[in-house]
Amino acid sequence: MRYTPKTKKGEDSLNKIINAAITVIAEKGFNNASIDEITSKAGVSHGLFYFYFRNKDELLAELIRRINRDMRHYLTLSTAGLNNRVLIEKRGFEAFFDWIYYNQYLYKILIEAESNNLELYKWHYMKLSERYSQKLLEAMNKGEIARYNPEVLSFVLMGIADFIAKRYILWTNSKIPEHVINDVNRILERILTP
Repeated sequence: MRYTPKTKKGEDSLNKIINAAITVIAEKGFNNASIDEITSKAGVSHGLFYFYFRNKDELLAELIRRINRDMRHYLTLSTAGLNNRVLIEKRGFEAFFDWIYYNQYLYKILIEAESNNLELYKWHYMKLSERYSQKLLEAMNKGEIARYNPEVLSFVLMGIADFIAKRYILWTNSKIPEHVINDVNRILERILTP
């Protein structure tokens, strides 16, 4: 991003661009979304877009950074107060599924990043894994969960969550059925229990 707003009006303008971009990119795909369409939907000038971003690629990078930050924040809040890692994982998975269900456009943008900016896509998952691995290692050291390579375990768990979310939320636009949640919880218990 070229410029970070310092006023409420500037933040509002930037948020209009961000929100319009989310809608346009999620509906049309990154390659088919034009800056003209984004600025028109946002109700701002082209010049204002270029004040904040050099191009669409820079906009995508800002979107992925925000998605990453917002998702991690939501998951942290959703598991606050729990002190057993298996319970944290179960609640974290359910929170992730809720976040995806209510933020499907954001998830679609993340998928767009995979084919349009692989480094950015990798950054997202590596950032998630970095913090996730630390928490898993702490739980292993306390004897709460089985011992594995924490990074490998973080990617195994993210992979499970990611594909369950795609299968039930993105591909059918529905919440994840209770029996699937129950099966996921049983799988988590088997993988994690020491």
